[in-house]
Amino acid sequence: MKKFIIAEICVIIALVGGFWLGRITSTDTSYAHYYDNADKAWGLVQQLDNPPLTLDEPDENRLRKVRAAYRAVFDNYPDSLWADDAIYQLASRLARTDEEAFALFRRLINNYPDSELADDSMYAIAIASYLIAEELKKTGTLESIDAYYDRALALFNQLIATYPGSELEEHAQFNTAMCYYGKGDLNIALAQFDNIRIELSDSPLLYQILYVTGEIYLKKQDYENARIEFTNVVDSGDPSFAPLASFGIPQTYLAEGKYEEAIAGYQKVIDLYPDSQVGRDAHFYMGWAYEKLGRYDEAIAQLEDAIDMYPRNENAANSQIYIGQIAYANQDTARAIAAYQKVADNRTYDYDNRMQAQYWVGRIYEQIGDIEQAIVAYQKLRTNFPEPHKQGSHPSNNIDESYIQNLRSKEL
Repeated sequence: MKKFIIAEICVIIALVGGFWLGRITSTDTSYAHYYDNADKAWGLVQQLDNPPLTLDEPDENRLRKVRAAYRAVFDNYPDSLWADDAIYQLASRLARTDEEAFALFRRLINNYPDSELADDSMYAIAIASYLIAEELKKTGTLESIDAYYDRALALFNQLIATYPGSELEEHAQFNTAMCYYGKGDLNIALAQFDNIRIELSDSPLLYQILYVTGEIYLKKQDYENARIEFTNVVDSGDPSFAPLASFGIPQTYLAEGKYEEAIAGYQKVIDLYPDSQVGRDAHFYMGWAYEKLGRYDEAIAQLEDAIDMYPRNENAANSQIYIGQIAYANQDTARAIAAYQKVADNRTYDYDNRMQAQYWVGRIYEQIGDIEQAIVAYQKLRTNFPEPHKQGSHPSNNIDESYIQNLRSKEL
């Protein structure tokens, strides 16, 4: 049975058997033992690679031996039926973004175009390029993200054209649309998904297509159509995407300014999926919806409960800062200072969030005229946060010794 990379989890699965894939190009009788030796070399590497290596293999010595054994197979026996398997297996045991892995996959495609692993290899390069673009987007790098999306697009389209009927064709079609989505070409992505949703109506990818279509409508501020797509996914009961779509529905209401509906939607998510990521996130978003309604005490209570229940949630730090903002806007300075100080003192939070929170402790003290406490807070800022805030214009970067000395002179 053919093994291939699955788009949703992006894992290259190790093959467990050989295929009649090599090209026999010589009938020279001096190679009488060539294929026997190739079989032995392949058998040896299969023993060494049992259980199959993973990329985080702790035994460096075993890792080197297995990689060397795979290379020996295709270097010494390039015309054997194991050569393309060995190339693929070695490439699969290198980091997905490693240029050596790309080179090996390309070698398989070019040297063994009739191999059943050629489309897998093309897909491996394509999905790796897509993932690089996605990672660069998260890190905010200045590198050309579009170049990676475009390379992925070209390879996905090449796979579809070159290997019609491939088991990876549906994934390639899906990921072409995802590339456009990643590039921000929302209308093109939407058209792509509309084109394939009927063709893939019996595919396991269908509900992912509907869910991402809902996300695109949400980004386009077409909230009604977004809710239609999300509701279709929820009604399907798909275990992977129904929870996400259920959370997407109140997100549309929040973006649309329909805060009561958003709160009801988040509560439904909590009731349906209390132990899931979306269930945990809903607690935080519900607090933000209360604030939008001007129900500040309920907002703070909701956010504080969410932080207590899920202190490691990615929304916890921003929610604690939000509590400070809500309290300060309502002239509850003591509560605002306490909220900001909790962020500043929590070493599990992001450095910049902690730094800005410590700045606001000093700033609030300064604004209410408690210069002594403002100086203490600002000194703590300089001591605990020696590196500047990554936003060069952030006011916390302006707190230096001269600023503190000027405050002291005011106090006197």
